[in-house]
Amino acid sequence: MGSPVCFKQFYGLSKETTDTIPVKETTKESFVRMIDFLYGKEIDWKGMTIEGMYDIANMAEKYHIDALMETVKKAFEDVLLDENNVVVCASLACEYNQFENLSRILLLRCAKFLKSVLVKTKDFEAFATKYCDSHLNETAFKLLGMLSKVPSVKCCNSETCRRGKPITRIEDFEPGDKVKFSPEAKEKDVTDDQRKLGSEGTIKGVYQVLVKLELEDGRELNYSIVSIGTPTFLFCKC
Repeated sequence: MGSPVCFKQFYGLSKETTDTIPVKETTKESFVRMIDFLYGKEIDWKGMTIEGMYDIANMAEKYHIDALMETVKKAFEDVLLDENNVVVCASLACEYNQFENLSRILLLRCAKFLKSVLVKTKDFEAFATKYCDSHLNETAFKLLGMLSKVPSVKCCNSETCRRGKPITRIEDFEPGDKVKFSPEAKEKDVTDDQRKLGSEGTIKGVYQVLVKLELEDGRELNYSIVSIGTPTFLFCKC
């Protein structure tokens, strides 16, 4: 794995002869990540902005590093979305449309997510109201126009299914509900030990300050609302 562009710069017939080679149209952080990648270090995408991801894509394209571009593509496929950032991410996909394949991946992912949370008429009405006077209105309604082309999301049809919407109050819990930890869960909400026990489970009991979960491996987890705070779960896999 390497960069043919870098090889020519350092070893080719027209190699650079100066002590300093300027690197343009990028940031120091993205360039360092590219060099680290060439030396076998994995890129930590957690917490990276969409703009930062596109910047690394620009480096991969500029220096002809196919393996890095494939890694960026996978990162775009795994972008974490919620109702607060989905339209912003779609807007950035439109803004960086020179990266056609990556922007197509991100836009489709945004549309699929939106279709999973806009289920009832009131959901569509609330979405339209939120963005009708926003500077993101064009992108928001472009996403709505894409929904008819996105496959329907299968649902468990449970009465309490929230189609991926987060639980924010203990009153939202009902025994029998299927839940999974949100990928966006803060460290204070889900510890490493709890993650090891299993990320999905069934609510077995709801008490004044306690939620009892049975994890998919059969073990139980008691979640104290007092010591941890309202947990960041998602209802169902839908």
